[in-house]
Amino acid sequence: MASTSRAARSQNANLSQATQQPVREVDAKVRAILNYILDHTAQKIPIKDKDLLAAAGNKNELKERLPLVSELLAQRFGILLTPLDATSKTFICTAEEPVASIHELTSAQRPQFTLLCIILMYIFLRGNRIEDSKLYGILELLNIHPDEEHGYFGASVRKQIEETFVKQQYLKRERSQLSAYDDPKTFFLWGPRAKAEFTFEQIVKFASRLLNQHPKIFEHHLSMAQEGLNAE
Repeated sequence: MASTSRAARSQNANLSQATQQPVREVDAKVRAILNYILDHTAQKIPIKDKDLLAAAGNKNELKERLPLVSELLAQRFGILLTPLDATSKTFICTAEEPVASIHELTSAQRPQFTLLCIILMYIFLRGNRIEDSKLYGILELLNIHPDEEHGYFGASVRKQIEETFVKQQYLKRERSQLSAYDDPKTFFLWGPRAKAEFTFEQIVKFASRLLNQHPKIFEHHLSMAQEGLNAE
């Protein structure tokens, strides 16, 4: 009886594995998942697997089709579907070929891209982690006031930083408190999307142009940033 039970369990396990093989044909569900992702890539908001369930039907159907969907996104559209971490059920879409020049962007995209580069640059120069008050202080020195409308960057720079860039995973926000007697502090770091779309070398070039300095000035920062990345 026990042998029969074990055999049944083994047969069920094999059947389960067989039914969970990745789908290799483009069916209606693959197209639905693909269309959902393409419709939401422009917003740059992370996509959760539960967002895709309506298109897939259930978790198993989604799991079976995601490898093919990822392959099609890369081959046909140059888009990488990347999980935020190894166990994450949330994905971001990034371009296989990142923006090489601001001139590749539309006039509406350029202000936000420039602001993002400035912020990523100062995080990079501060050892990949900067306190929010110090970041806003630096922006003030550049005549970019976080809570005032800016002629180029728009209405609320603070909102772009704390809401838009954080939601899009360009920035990661951390809170820390040294002791119960200290006020908690908020820090900004590069987020997963920033690491996927930018290189430290690109930021060095941007910094050298903006600050009118030779790129060699930033070699120490570059080395420190690479060490931090390797340690992750």
